[in-house]
This record gives sequence, structure tokens and C-alpha cells, in this order.
Amino acid sequence: MDAVKKPFRLISHDRRVQYGVGVESVAEVICKTRTLFNLGVDENIVVVLEEDGTRVTEDGFLLLLENHTKLMILRNNTQWTQQPGTLEEVHQQIDIQNVKFNERKRTIMAADEIGGYCISLFHPKLPILAFAGYLKEVLLFKAESFGTPFSNWIESNRFGLHSQIPKQVSTLEWNANGTQLAAGCADGTIVVWNYPNGDVLFKIKHCSGLEIMVWNPFRPDLLASLDINYTNVLIWSTSGEANNLFCTIDGRQHITVIKWVANNQVAVGFSSGLIEICEIIESLPVRTYRVSQKFRQEGEITDLAWNERLQLLAGASNRCEQIWSKNSVFPVHSVQFASSCNTLGWLPAVRIGGGTSFARNAIENRTLVCGLSNGLTVVWNPLENDIAKRQTMLRENSYDCPIHALSFSSDGRFLASINDISRIVIWSTKTWLPVFSCLLNAVEGDENRPLMSWMYSDPSVVATYKLAGNTYHSGNEIQLLEGAIPNPTD
Repeated sequence: MDAVKKPFRLISHDRRVQYGVGVESVAEVICKTRTLFNLGVDENIVVVLEEDGTRVTEDGFLLLLENHTKLMILRNNTQWTQQPGTLEEVHQQIDIQNVKFNERKRTIMAADEIGGYCISLFHPKLPILAFAGYLKEVLLFKAESFGTPFSNWIESNRFGLHSQIPKQVSTLEWNANGTQLAAGCADGTIVVWNYPNGDVLFKIKHCSGLEIMVWNPFRPDLLASLDINYTNVLIWSTSGEANNLFCTIDGRQHITVIKWVANNQVAVGFSSGLIEICEIIESLPVRTYRVSQKFRQEGEITDLAWNERLQLLAGASNRCEQIWSKNSVFPVHSVQFASSCNTLGWLPAVRIGGGTSFARNAIENRTLVCGLSNGLTVVWNPLENDIAKRQTMLRENSYDCPIHALSFSSDGRFLASINDISRIVIWSTKTWLPVFSCLLNAVEGDENRPLMSWMYSDPSVVATYKLAGNTYHSGNEIQLLEGAIPNPTD
């Protein structure tokens, strides 16, 4: 069977004429260009990306581009020119030279004073912060606006864990639209509340200990959990069904990471190096699943990252990072590092003015960032033509400590990394230089997974940033970083 041709738009140099085509190689692009634009065989044709002029010469590069990408046709040494005003407007939007981050601390006096660690998580759309630790409740703090200083945030809700004794909350997760909040406790209990009224949608203790919870970003009523024994993935429904257990995925071996890749598909990574795409089947009387695809990497799968725009899955294992398409058993791209990969993430595309126009060009949208065990953070872009720029190593003073977690701000302007001694470093994704670092109050050797949470930031207004992380404490203290881009009139 012939390979499925990928759709592109061929556009003339003056941007006045364009055609939709389906192709599978650069040679086919040039062939169709000669026909559609009525160009002779003696004319020299160069294919570039319309948005930034990157030259397209390899089939692998072409097929990794998004569907309907605009390809500009240059003939007889014509030079690419930018669309008037576009790039200048973009640079104005992502100028971060004046951003200043400051450390803020706030003690929650009403909380239980028993020691342990606390975690805090920002709402995905509103200036609301959920806070939990070794408590009987999850506390919510609210501000009038995103720019309100953290010292002026007020307590707005308390969601009870319905227990006579405090529980150590090990993970908090808002669903995609912020209408539900889930808390996972160290004893294996899961509690899900409706927001803002605080009604308990369901509560269940299903294992001896809870390791991971992940909301479905495509269906906000489905929550996946992984128990501390790492053998089963349990899918929970909050849509009011009699049985909240939606589906069970039997791992059959040690599961290390889970990631939603579609409304009914979960990518499951194993310690053996296997990655399975598990598809939930809802058409049968009893919901089940089937394995629709398998990939294999060398060493334990330590993290997975899904790129919805590109429909690509990145996997980290041992000293290897690979990019996979769900339509092939062979990796699209691979790279080897000098140290084990612990965590990774795709660089988000920056939206202009809060709308649907993306400021990042086609190359940058395919950038992966990986945190290594040797303390380095690697920025890797397999489509970068300049080999010297294909990998960028990010270092700071504690670079010999393993990187445990990475988190991008919602607008893609900043990357936060946290290492083994709980040092957070904030990097500019424009320059890949550090703009701030600090050491959280930490207990050395604690094995709990670190959590970092960025406050939602709307680039159509004055950008305000807040970053919260795990804090290990004896007095229930929130430790938070604040930063803002001042108004031009300031």
C-alpha cells in the first residue's frame, strides 16, 4: 500500500498564489511545483518555509512538518523575504529583558503544624493556588488578578479530605479546564472535588500508595492513576457513573510513566524500555483496551512527552532520547547523551496576543528539552540545519546534581528546572540563559517527585509570572517565585 501523502500549501514568492498538494518527498514538491507554477525544467527551484525561510532539502525534515505548512517556492536565486511586520511584532511580544523574579515566602498559620512537605498547584486559567501537605484539607488561595502580589492573596476555599486524621497529600492535579481538582494521598486515597463549590465527586482508596495521577487533557472527566506497585494503570471517570472505575490497563510488568496521547489513548512506559500505546475500547459491554502500537528504547523509560500539534511522542531512557510517530515502529529521530535522561518536555509554541497565531517558527516548535542525571539540561532540535546549534547545554552552579523535573511557562517564554538538591533555575527560552535561581527549603535525600507549577499567563496583557514548587517544611510554608514584565509606561 502506498504511503499516505502529507498535505502542504505551496506558495509563490510574492505570497499571492498558493496551491494545496499532497506529497511524500522534496522531489515530489519540486515536481508538482513545476507543473502548478508552469516552470520549465531548466529553472532552479528552492523550497523554503514561508514563515522563516528555512531551506527544505531532506525528506525527513519535510515529513516532520505540520500538515498544511506553507512552503514558499523560490526560483532562479530569488531570496526569501519576511512578511512585513510579522517578526518585529513577535520579538516585541517575547522580549523578556526586563523580567525580574523575586522569591516570596508565606506561612499558612491555620494549617496543621506537623512536619513533612507541602505542594502547591496553580489553576490552569485563573489566579488560584491549591495548597496541601500533611493536612485534613486542601486549601485554595485566590487573587483579584494575575498581577496581585502573592502577599495579598486570600484564602477562598477549604476542600476536606474527610478523614479524622491528617493525610499526606503526595500529588495535586487540576483537570484541563479547571473545573475539578484531584488529590492523591500517600496511603493510596484519591479524592476529586468540583470547583468552585467543593463537592466531592468521588473518593476511593485503591492501593497501598499513590505514585502518579494524570488528567486526560482531551476529556476533562477522565483521570489516570498509577499505584506505587507500578503494575496497573487505573482510569477513573468523574461523569457521575455508578462505578467510577472507567477502565484498567494491566501493565504485566513494571510501569514507570504514563501520558495521554488522545482522548482514548494512553502511552505507557515500562522499566524494560518498552512503550505501548493503549487504546480504550468503549463499544463493548465492558470497557477494555488494546495495544495499538509498541516502541522500544534502550533502558528504562523515565519520561514521555506528547506533542499534540505534531502528533509525536518523545521518550527518554538511559542515555537516549527518541521521537516516535504513532504510525511507525521506527523512531523519527534519536539522540544519545553522555548521561541518563530523567525528564523531558516540548518547547511550547508562543501565541501572539492570546490568539491562534504562533510566534515560534517551524523549527523552534520542534525543540525538546531534556534534564540529565549529570545536572545538565540539553536543548535538542533534530531539525536544526546547523549541527553546532542542534544541541545546547544549559548549566548553572549546581550542574553536577541530577535534574528531576522541567516545566515551561504557559506562553513558552521560560523554562524552570529543578535538581536533586531542590535548586530551581529559570531560563529564558529566547536566549537559553538563566534569569533566576534559588534553593527551596528541602530535606536532603527525599524521594518524593518534585512538583513545579506556573501560573497561567496571558501574553495579550502585561505578562505576570508566578512559579510554585514542593517545599519541605516544619511549619507549612509556601515558597513561590514572582516575576513580571513592566508596563511600557512604568
